[in-house]
Amino acid sequence: MFIFVILGLLVCTEAQGISAGTPVFVLKGEDVLLNVTKADVLQDVVLFSWKFNDNTFLLTVNPGKNPNVFPGYSGRIEFPVNNFSVKLKNLQEADSGVYTAVVITLVGGETEAAKHKITVQDRASLPLLTVSSVSESSSSCSFTVTCSSQDSHINSTFTCETRTCSQEGGERSEGIPDTVLQVHQSSGSIICNHSNHVSWNNDTMIIKDVCPKHFDPEGLSVCLVKMCVFSVGLVIMVSAVITVHLMEKLNKGDP
Repeated sequence: MFIFVILGLLVCTEAQGISAGTPVFVLKGEDVLLNVTKADVLQDVVLFSWKFNDNTFLLTVNPGKNPNVFPGYSGRIEFPVNNFSVKLKNLQEADSGVYTAVVITLVGGETEAAKHKITVQDRASLPLLTVSSVSESSSSCSFTVTCSSQDSHINSTFTCETRTCSQEGGERSEGIPDTVLQVHQSSGSIICNHSNHVSWNNDTMIIKDVCPKHFDPEGLSVCLVKMCVFSVGLVIMVSAVITVHLMEKLNKGDP
């Protein structure tokens, strides 16, 4: 009878609103350990409980007794009684919310021992990077790419002159909370990245495949190329002069 009176007090306590709690991000299907963060309140405990969103009990426990796990969490909870932490298994999106550890003591009444805000996220989907337009001139190459995920897309424009490319645009948050699409360049490539707090995926294209005339794949400067061409031409000219001179000497019969 005593335990039911205490449970009634827990449920009927005036709601103060669900505070943020400590943010924790978990990959869908993984486990999470909910620790008690205020160990100093675990003195003279009459009843300890973990609650979900202030209105659903995961379990209750009286010191020295086995925990009472509530329907819906049977087989999904590990409870090491020595520290009142709990491990919640195989989390799904519906498990996102605020988890609160509540202690009732003989002298202190009801006290929060921990509060965690859990966000369960699926893996970031594989994005798709495509070229939507290309504009070339004698001095530069400009192209626009589209980075798409299942739920959103962004555009970014790159302008390349020889080996240098500048970028306009390329990042946005999606409608899905805590999910980001981003486009950036790195080491001669354009990278479309789709990420959240627990995973990421990307798609990549090579800039020289889009602008082969304006992005030197070998990394040679224009100046160096000109010097090589000039040197080869000079060697050919000197060789030709020497050859002509030798031919003239042979024709004259000089030894």
